Amino acid sequence: MAIEFKKIEYDASILNPTNEFKEEKQPVEVRYDPLTGVRRLFNVGLIEKTKNVNQPTDENLMKMIVEKTKGGCFFCPESIEKGTPKFPPDILPEGRFRKGDSWIFPNLFQIYEVSGVGVIGKDHFLKHDQFTPEIFKHFFSMIIDFFRIVKGRRPEYQYAAFGMNYLPPAGSSVLHPHNMIFMSKSPFPYLDTMMKESENYLNRESENFWHNLIETEKKLGERYVGKTGSVEWMASFSPIAGNEFTGIVPGKSNLLEYDDNDIDGIAQGFSRILSFYKKDLQRDSFNYVVYSGPLGEKSDSFCSNVRITTRPNFTGTYVNDIPLAPLYLMDNFFDNMPEYLADRLKEYF
Repeated sequence: MAIEFKKIEYDASILNPTNEFKEEKQPVEVRYDPLTGVRRLFNVGLIEKTKNVNQPTDENLMKMIVEKTKGGCFFCPESIEKGTPKFPPDILPEGRFRKGDSWIFPNLFQIYEVSGVGVIGKDHFLKHDQFTPEIFKHFFSMIIDFFRIVKGRRPEYQYAAFGMNYLPPAGSSVLHPHNMIFMSKSPFPYLDTMMKESENYLNRESENFWHNLIETEKKLGERYVGKTGSVEWMASFSPIAGNEFTGIVPGKSNLLEYDDNDIDGIAQGFSRILSFYKKDLQRDSFNYVVYSGPLGEKSDSFCSNVRITTRPNFTGTYVNDIPLAPLYLMDNFFDNMPEYLADRLKEYF
């Protein structure tokens, strides 16, 4: 069980003008992802900057935008059949996939072989506490059914992923709740890295990295949060994005292997984490993603997993949280330490 949580600490000094230019030493911690080796940076001093920059959601602005966009929303029931695209017959003969009030149809702008939009119900806007486990479970089951049907017609579309951009700061151009749904012949770059490094770990250690990660995090107790259904949750040691949590589905390498317990576990976990984001961190905007190995292929080295993260609150002057360093240097930096986040989230599990 050779999982290494590698980190390096150092002090960076400035002469602070707010304190008569006296020297101020700021502790910085560098962490390396135990699977990929990619580094992330932490400076707890950023917490104060975040408080100043990340203002509370402007509820009046939000209400105004919701009302303003409702009339012309193509995702609302009265417009969805006449205003959204259809898949070609070789992918989905009926053009769109529907279960109840939820729909899946193509994005107007394609980036993969299948770039779909999944609309979550008829309501034009949902607040955090309205994303119930039942809503998530119904919707996730629908997406998996869609993948199964398309994979049956186009076997070469082996790779699939889906996730959500909630509110404009998370990258959403439409307020009506929806997911982005992707299928491709080739693995998505980060998924490809995870799968290759998982295989390398299995060849080197003769063990599954993801199972060992769960056991190690449970034993350490610093970042492990709890379990919902079959899904094991923890704060990411070396996160991709801020305030991030990882959920692992042990023994399941791709979405077509999921059963009700797996889907329910993700749904329950997401709902609890969103409550934590809202009540404890006062964050509204978020992203999540669900990763899968090749559809229909059992892997001994990889486990399907999910990630969820906060984004800036929605205000008239919100500041984006992906500046130069993470965009072009690939050096992501954060304020809240994973151990702090895990300790706070445990109250919701």
